[in-house]
Amino acid sequence: MKVIFLDFDGVLNSVKYDRKRDWNKLTFIDESRLPLLKQIVDSTGAVIVLSTTWRNHWNKDKSLCDETGCHIINLFEKYGLNIYDKTPFLGVLAERHDEIKEWLTYFGETVENFVIIDDYSFGWADLSDRFVKTNPNLGYGLEEEHVQKAIEILNN
Repeated sequence: MKVIFLDFDGVLNSVKYDRKRDWNKLTFIDESRLPLLKQIVDSTGAVIVLSTTWRNHWNKDKSLCDETGCHIINLFEKYGLNIYDKTPFLGVLAERHDEIKEWLTYFGETVENFVIIDDYSFGWADLSDRFVKTNPNLGYGLEEEHVQKAIEILNN
């Protein structure tokens, strides 16, 4: 299995998007980024594993999701995307790197390849060759150049 470890803030949204979105509604995901994510999934056959802090709202069992988690599922489904799993929460002081490594420890034998898509560039250490950094400050988060890099990593 190929895996996309996905962050939301800075990947599926950006500073430019935040300036125009309606903060009174569930608009933390810029829908214009989802076709780009779908392009990665379609080109690689990868599954999506949430590494974002928004993962706390999501559960494989939709009945256990809160309103935000249901919104995430419905929005992804609208674009033909499904969420496979989420990384574990290892505590407030844990690094995302550690949560991804914990997930890989559990599922490692079934993982053929993986990519990490995130806007936070520090602390990836031995996972840095699998990391695609987005730029939500100057760009729109996930963009075509990141899609191509993620596809290249996953299909190598």
